[in-house]
Amino acid sequence: MLNHARKIRPIFALPIAAALLLTLGATPAAASTGLATATATDRQYVALGDSYSSGVGAPPYTDGDCKQSKNSYAAQYANAHPAMSFGFAACSGATTDDVIAHQFGLLGPDTKLVTITVGGDNLGFTSTLETCLTALHDSTCKDALDKASAYIRTTLPGKLKQVYADILAAAPNSKLFVLGYPQLFDTPTLCLEAPMDRQRREWINAVAVQLNTAIEAIAKTYGVFVPVDALFTPHRLCGSDPWLNGIVDLKSAFHPNLAGYTDGYLRALNGARPAATH
Repeated sequence: MLNHARKIRPIFALPIAAALLLTLGATPAAASTGLATATATDRQYVALGDSYSSGVGAPPYTDGDCKQSKNSYAAQYANAHPAMSFGFAACSGATTDDVIAHQFGLLGPDTKLVTITVGGDNLGFTSTLETCLTALHDSTCKDALDKASAYIRTTLPGKLKQVYADILAAAPNSKLFVLGYPQLFDTPTLCLEAPMDRQRREWINAVAVQLNTAIEAIAKTYGVFVPVDALFTPHRLCGSDPWLNGIVDLKSAFHPNLAGYTDGYLRALNGARPAATH
């Protein structure tokens, strides 16, 4: 029998999925300067990556395409370390190939710190969530997630190795900090913030765990892996105090809110960086 979450899908999920495609799945722009504050070509701190680094979910945004936010963990970190010139190249929707093609302009021999989240969009983050929101049968969602899982096993490691190695080649004096992703959902029976059944939410979380495991395995060879999932565990969607946006805010859906970037990502980065050396 369909539960209540499944019953409301025809009302909410189809227009939501269409909106997600428009707002989250846009081709990433070639961001290069963003909030950069210095006149030199390269910056001492450069933030690369996808929407989880650009700050989607915590507006206002300082540009139209990449959705770079002053509330992102990267911009907050830069503001707390004003002695370091800052280059903001992260862009919503960016894959590993997009980072290599469009985001290296501010890297150079003066760069000391690079942060990045990347890999989620390689898996088709938006289209997979759309499928799980709208599919009439659980098997359709599971098939989409199985494809993402297979990509993590077979293709993503090589993509991650390439992007991390290329970052260090472009910024040979830098320390690379690779931040992970949170599991998105708590799993009560009913979740209005994400109208899909509990089984689908559990499957999506399992792929997030697999993604983080793959990222960590590669990242530790090139820099420091910074996990965030434990900090988000009491604050997932469908819980009482979420650090992630649900579908009520379509432009920010399934991304951290201000608390997620500040108390989750920024806190994790601050905790990881003092132990590292350049």
